[in-house]
Amino acid sequence: MAYITSRLGLNFTLLRPGFIGELGMREGRANDIINDGFVAAICAAADVIIIADTLPDARPILQSLLKSNPAERCRSKIVVELTNRFDWGVYDFDQYHQLIWEVTQAKPENLFWVANNAFEAKVMADDCNATPEFRILRPSGHSDVPEQVRLRKRLDHPLTYHLQDVSEEARSKAMMRELDKSEVLGTMLKMKIPFTRVVGHYGGPKTLAKYKAYIEFPYQVSTMKFYENLAAGVHMLIPSPKFFKELIESRIHAFGPWEMLRRMGPDWYRHMDYFIPEFSPYVQYFNSFEHLKEILEDPQFESKSRIRKTAPIMYQNVVTDVLNGWAELFEEMGFKVLVDGKPRREVSGIQKFSVPAKYPQPADINGWKVLYQQIKSWKEAQREEQNMIWEENERKLTNLQQKIKQAAKENRIYQFIKDEQISDDSEFQYRVLDYLHDELGKQAVFGGSLIEEKTFELTTELSQLLGLFESEKNLRFEPSDFIRFGYLARFFHAFHSLKVKSKSDPALAEKISPSLSKIDDASQKLTRALYPWLPIEDNQTIDSVWSSFSGRGIVFTFPTSGYARGVHLILTIRNILKCDLPIEIFYIGDKDLSPEKRESLEMLPGVKTIDIKDRFPRVENVFGFNIKPFVILASSFREVIFMDDDVTLLQSPNFFVNDSKLFKKYGTMYFLDRSFSRGNSEWVRSILPMPSLVSEHSRYMTDVSRDEQESSLIVLDKGRLAILHALLCACHMNLKESRDGALHVHTHGDKESFWIAHELVRAPYEFVPGIGGAAGFFRTKDGVQEHEVICGPQSHVDEKGRLLHFNGLVLKQKDNFSEGYLEFHHFVAPVRENPGNVDIGYHPWCVHSRVPEKEVFEIIQSDKETLDSVIKLHKELVEAGFNVTKFL
Repeated sequence: MAYITSRLGLNFTLLRPGFIGELGMREGRANDIINDGFVAAICAAADVIIIADTLPDARPILQSLLKSNPAERCRSKIVVELTNRFDWGVYDFDQYHQLIWEVTQAKPENLFWVANNAFEAKVMADDCNATPEFRILRPSGHSDVPEQVRLRKRLDHPLTYHLQDVSEEARSKAMMRELDKSEVLGTMLKMKIPFTRVVGHYGGPKTLAKYKAYIEFPYQVSTMKFYENLAAGVHMLIPSPKFFKELIESRIHAFGPWEMLRRMGPDWYRHMDYFIPEFSPYVQYFNSFEHLKEILEDPQFESKSRIRKTAPIMYQNVVTDVLNGWAELFEEMGFKVLVDGKPRREVSGIQKFSVPAKYPQPADINGWKVLYQQIKSWKEAQREEQNMIWEENERKLTNLQQKIKQAAKENRIYQFIKDEQISDDSEFQYRVLDYLHDELGKQAVFGGSLIEEKTFELTTELSQLLGLFESEKNLRFEPSDFIRFGYLARFFHAFHSLKVKSKSDPALAEKISPSLSKIDDASQKLTRALYPWLPIEDNQTIDSVWSSFSGRGIVFTFPTSGYARGVHLILTIRNILKCDLPIEIFYIGDKDLSPEKRESLEMLPGVKTIDIKDRFPRVENVFGFNIKPFVILASSFREVIFMDDDVTLLQSPNFFVNDSKLFKKYGTMYFLDRSFSRGNSEWVRSILPMPSLVSEHSRYMTDVSRDEQESSLIVLDKGRLAILHALLCACHMNLKESRDGALHVHTHGDKESFWIAHELVRAPYEFVPGIGGAAGFFRTKDGVQEHEVICGPQSHVDEKGRLLHFNGLVLKQKDNFSEGYLEFHHFVAPVRENPGNVDIGYHPWCVHSRVPEKEVFEIIQSDKETLDSVIKLHKELVEAGFNVTKFL
């Protein structure tokens, strides 16, 4: 306004009304200001008062016009210049809207209405049924902000700049300003649309004109920046009306005035300056994000654009009309003014108009109040209709759009884009690893990335893979960032596998020989970056650890408090199941397992105790169940049969491993946990760019169960490279920083880390069929035995449906010998999912079968005899005080 008045040769005093009341001043406060004489003082001092921008700030002046005493009314000429602030910040809408209607109906001769856009007049008509005579006088588009020549890149967001230097790189792209939480920003980054993002002050229109273009997703129907950009010849890229509506109604773009604009009907865009015919030839519209990308990547973009030249010429003509329009208004108010020192000319482009009211005008204020309730009901119905559209469209969002929405909500757009880039790049890793696992041309596979492929050019894929790895400027990652960790771990798995397989496969060796030194170098770097705790010297490789494993053996880890359980299980294995496999027992220093107990344990045949700190001295703060993967890795055995100390076995370890087809195929024996309740796979899916076909159909990934794996018994063949890498990954997941920041936040204990680790590094596995059940006795309720409910320790069957082991003791109460022993005569082996079928309110816990004829079985005689022997052995140990010398 100051620029306009200067061109008209007028002197104006700027008054900022903040000192007389808060934004959205209420009726009572406005009356107080009138009664205090403030309005009278201002009006006595000014010939003309222009209420610019925020109309509610001038509420005392408007209310004075309705005073019954003429002496209290403001007598100055009053110009209401509306932008987007007709009722901005108002609290008492009913009273304020009544004021607007009453003032427009009173038609004071000293009150004149001006707007810089058609939106405000329409909103006033819709909200208040107020239809004063308006004239549109556009902003001048003048900006005295000098061109800025410095732009500084933000270190945290490499695609984002602070104003400091408009570099050649930045200038060659379109500029955009979007908030960190913007879904539009996330979408454009994901689609790799070329642009420069500037946060904070952008430098004004002269600076914007230096860029290839300016991308704007409008936040208002009209902004000063829009007119300034037209005047400065900024090439503006704006969503088309159709695309803009799609973005708003899918809530990808937040647009405050949409509720009001939408009420204006199918021609809503005619009330938004960005789309009106007067200016549309000087703005370039895009119909989708894809269209925007196409526009910006067009090598002929600059040569096609005439906006930089034509827009300033057009807007200079608009400004000329506006200046003469203001001069005409002042003449109407009784003041003769000049335009740039010359008499004004007649203006044909600026006309007075009134917006037709939606409803007939009522005769009096009482009639208006009735009508106003109708208006409010209509607006509420429109609001509910829009909410329904939003809800419906939210259900239609793609998976990617939902992810971007969530990332925006959590203010992690840039981290999300990094994760998504990893996801995109991971495809090459998965393809190479699935190829190395012999999946090409097969349907029944673990991974599935090559199902549709008939040929596979390893040299091409490897070149892509090495290119991606070499683009990694550093190998750093946060321990709990399993997305980044998994990405790097898959590189390691792929490179290591290629290197090892090439030694026994001449054809493969020939294909990769040109890249072998790069593969070897990458493996070395990744070993140290991913697993710095491994005891590998500078002149050693991961193969020095891998080659040290040999044979098959049993592994335990337990503290002094687990000594009695451990002794009982070891003697069960030796004396009842007749298995002589060597046994290693790991502990963490003397405070964990006392020297006296270790001495007793080593008296048992084939038993050795090992302090894990001797194997992994760099591992800190790993204990309890989180030490399991480290123990399995630390063991000298290639084929490790790991057991908790409270497991009860019914088959010899040697027998069930040799009899397992899954172990022969994958080198794993994993068992499924019971289904305590339904789950949520959101976190696991968020860290796995491409889950395997095996996991996609799992209970966990289909949200059927919150628990997938039960880890009291695990069998792994560490001699297989895929198993080694999965185990290394599981170890990382159980480090303190990793488990505190991720694993324990989303899962319970160590158990899920094993199969998730396989997924992260793309190592094939499969669970032993059959869900965790229970072995023991029928539950009795109200004196009636329930033959479909079995109570007892968690039981597992082998691949042939035979009872294999319990995750629990034969005692009624763990470690309480005086309570006696459980009765074992039946077991339940669930064959279908039944979340919540575990009764934890009963001791011991019970499992309920929905199809007992298929799931509940009597324990066979030989297993009953084995259990009798296990119980008898325990009684003897109790009697002997667990003195192992009596059992040698």
